[in-house]
Amino acid sequence: MVKIGGSLLRSAGDFARAADYIAKFPEPPVVVVSAMKGITDMLLELEKTRSYLLYEEVLHRHIAVARSLGVEDRVSPLLKELEHALTLPKAEWSTDHFASFGERLSATILHAVLEKRGIPARLYIAPIETDSRFGNAEPLRLHHRDELSRGDAVAVVTGFIGRDGEGRYTTVGRGGSDYTATYIGKEIGARKVSLVTDAPGVMTADPKEVEDAEVLPLMSIQEAIEAARAGAKNFHPRTFIPVVEAGNMAVEVRSYSNPGTLITNLYSPPPYKVVTRCGQGSCVVGLAARELVKLGGVALGDYTVKLEIPPRQVHEFLVKPYIKYIK
Repeated sequence: MVKIGGSLLRSAGDFARAADYIAKFPEPPVVVVSAMKGITDMLLELEKTRSYLLYEEVLHRHIAVARSLGVEDRVSPLLKELEHALTLPKAEWSTDHFASFGERLSATILHAVLEKRGIPARLYIAPIETDSRFGNAEPLRLHHRDELSRGDAVAVVTGFIGRDGEGRYTTVGRGGSDYTATYIGKEIGARKVSLVTDAPGVMTADPKEVEDAEVLPLMSIQEAIEAARAGAKNFHPRTFIPVVEAGNMAVEVRSYSNPGTLITNLYSPPPYKVVTRCGQGSCVVGLAARELVKLGGVALGDYTVKLEIPPRQVHEFLVKPYIKYIK
């Protein structure tokens, strides 16, 4: 079970690389696909403005990629559908309808590339039925579960989007492809869900702020939940709910080349794993984080404490001393 993040889908070469990665699996995986980088924001703006110039920009980005890959005919009908959407009335469902085109287009391109290479693949557009809370829909059931579980062909699935009982497109919230992947993983009994992104894994701190941040090889699910809430990784807030419900499913946050971070039910050292910026101070996540209350910290969860100290200093004195033990 694999999810390909939008940060990895910017050009024709990126789709080719994704296909290369998928082709290496010993058994055909279920692949959840995000929209191309930046496209969802463009689609949301398009719904607001109904600007034909913005529509043409979305069109040209996808046509350029699809043409380079020799699959232009597969995306043209979707782009015509998007053009028609410019004439639709604004309604409670229209924002999600416009947003749905990002994943629908990228999944269609990847599916077409796989087929062009002779790799057996099936395309599933929004197989998750949801309620009608547009913008933050709740999954109700997974259609085509048996087909998705079969493993006789690569299953290319749209992330982020579903459909309500009336067939209208819904979205589960920004960053929702991670949540889509773990939800489908739970429903089909997957043992591991790999979230493939441009980051090498979950970092001990934001590398833009802390230069010597390291990749964590292992985290517990509860630590990951609290780290996500503290802003360590832009997970959808519900990403780990299906993982907890499944009980025996692991999540791997990785790049194409780096195995990254394995998130499981295991609780392992080091005692302090992640530092994030929280206002003027820091949030520290780890098994021993609550011990920092003795130093004046404020407990925000079972494994999270806020300190009025900048992340760089917290990383230097609390996390870095243990980094040598996790390499």
